[in-house]
Amino acid sequence: MSKIGKNAFVVMAMCEKTKMPFGITVDPRQGKYVFTWSFKLKLEQAKHEGYDKTSVNGEVVYDNDYRGCPYCGSKSFYLCGKCGKIVCYHGQENVTCPNCGSSGWVQSATRFDLSGGGM
Repeated sequence: MSKIGKNAFVVMAMCEKTKMPFGITVDPRQGKYVFTWSFKLKLEQAKHEGYDKTSVNGEVVYDNDYRGCPYCGSKSFYLCGKCGKIVCYHGQENVTCPNCGSSGWVQSATRFDLSGGGM
């Protein structure tokens, strides 16, 4: 596993298949936000730790050791246009957010404004 810097933090995400929350450790490196690790998480724990209040605004890349969603294994994600949740992505053109139920077409992007609040 790569060494994580002192400025690393966690954002919340949700598995599309299981509808379960998980955390993603994000390490700011050279002007990018690197997804380094993911882990299963209970909503109560996330709120207690403040993970639901963190955010990322910029280019997201994956560390070589990033294993993806701890439930389904997906390394891809989409950002819900309605509630702003990070959600596992499995290549489909139309998605339905497991957090808010909003449906829509997927658009590709390289820069994101990711927020961890309000699951």
